[in-house]
Amino acid sequence: MATSVTATAGFREAELTGWGLRNRGRSRLAAPRSTEELAALIADLRTEGGGIALRGGGNSYGDAAVRAGGTVLSTTGLNRITAWDAATGIVTAEPGVTIAQLWRQTVPDGWWPDVVPGTSAVTLGGAAAMNVHGKNNWHAGAFGDTVLAFELLLPSGETLTCTRERNSDLFHAAIGGLGLLGCFASLTLQTRRIHSGLVAEVQRPYGSLGALLEALEEATYWATDLVAWVDTSASGPCLGRGLLKAGRDLLPGEDPTPEASLSVAAQLGSGGMARFVPAGLIPRLARPLTTSVGVWAANRMQWRRGRGRSARADRLDTYARANFLLDAIPNWRETYLPGGLLQHQAFVPREAAAACFTELLTRSQHTGIVPSLAVLKKHRPSGALLDYLCDGYSLALDYPVRRQSEARTLALLRDLNDVTADHDGRIYFAKDATATPAQVRRMYGDETLIRFVTLRQTYDPDGLLGSDLAQRIMPR
Repeated sequence: MATSVTATAGFREAELTGWGLRNRGRSRLAAPRSTEELAALIADLRTEGGGIALRGGGNSYGDAAVRAGGTVLSTTGLNRITAWDAATGIVTAEPGVTIAQLWRQTVPDGWWPDVVPGTSAVTLGGAAAMNVHGKNNWHAGAFGDTVLAFELLLPSGETLTCTRERNSDLFHAAIGGLGLLGCFASLTLQTRRIHSGLVAEVQRPYGSLGALLEALEEATYWATDLVAWVDTSASGPCLGRGLLKAGRDLLPGEDPTPEASLSVAAQLGSGGMARFVPAGLIPRLARPLTTSVGVWAANRMQWRRGRGRSARADRLDTYARANFLLDAIPNWRETYLPGGLLQHQAFVPREAAAACFTELLTRSQHTGIVPSLAVLKKHRPSGALLDYLCDGYSLALDYPVRRQSEARTLALLRDLNDVTADHDGRIYFAKDATATPAQVRRMYGDETLIRFVTLRQTYDPDGLLGSDLAQRIMPR
């Protein structure tokens, strides 16, 4: 990061990246520490001209929080929990509060954020702007389903209170609206009651994609959360084989000492791999696993390990460890340097999922660019205007970006976008770095996009808010 200060007070020059470390750009960056300072900066920038990208924790994989050559406002300094009611589980917080801060506040009182992504570093504002989902999406909904109300600071300087009844069009458009309608100044959320800090988990292997999808569907009748790892190297009748991990909340009385497991210290545990290996060394040691041979070997090891008796034993884990898999290995994304990481996540209706996912995996293998990781989940639609979710499944595929094959990798992902659209699916903008305007129109439809563009023109007529993602996929 550069540290030179620009002529505008409060700004510095910085190189910002997406979480995948491939998309990057130099920007003017400011991190206001109050909503008043945020509003003043927006007012100055409105007078100055140009555009603004809003950024939370920077956990979107691609270019959603990057604006090369432009101005970026980070909300990480707006990180206060302003109200917490331990009787109802309702919390109000500023947009820069992270999921980690939130659960540390709520868990000792027996509440858990109802929808969390795979890392606790995501901010609440970022989670709302991308309408993130978790492993319980098929029954709990997306992050926006937990939002009761929010204050939205518009580019005009006006702040509007939005609920499902008040300014409802803006409520449903700003959730999942990619930060293009305004900046969340505060959010009020409903958390969920838990009776222990432990989750009961079970893992089982399934030898094909069809068997894995069927098992995932059956587990929805009893599980609280579900996720499956998929062997991206397996082919033929074994294509899409994988390991299904299902978890459920403990019932009242199952944990004899809930006050112990609900402590922050118990949730964090003993530190895992970082206890034995310096955090900075882990990515270098793991980097060979992102090569073609390394991906094949890692898949084989994971599959064999997952079929072992110890891996299939029922176990208890804490909510934090069970949910935040991306936090388990420090600096994991640096494993993909120098080229970085691209992810393709396709959300497809249940009747088309098997065919679509088969084609996504097969095309990757035939191209010789096999994903280093694949994750399968089950979903339901949300009420957001730009709703990427559906009554079906998603398959997330991680692709290491190697300099010698970067162009082929980008071409493959654009091809996978078309495959997804062919099966009436949609991609997830928090993970996307390759979709074209034509592909977005195919997936989201002209009517939805026109409604969103109309709202942008209403609430941001001067086009102050934007990002590299918005410039790439969305006309004004």
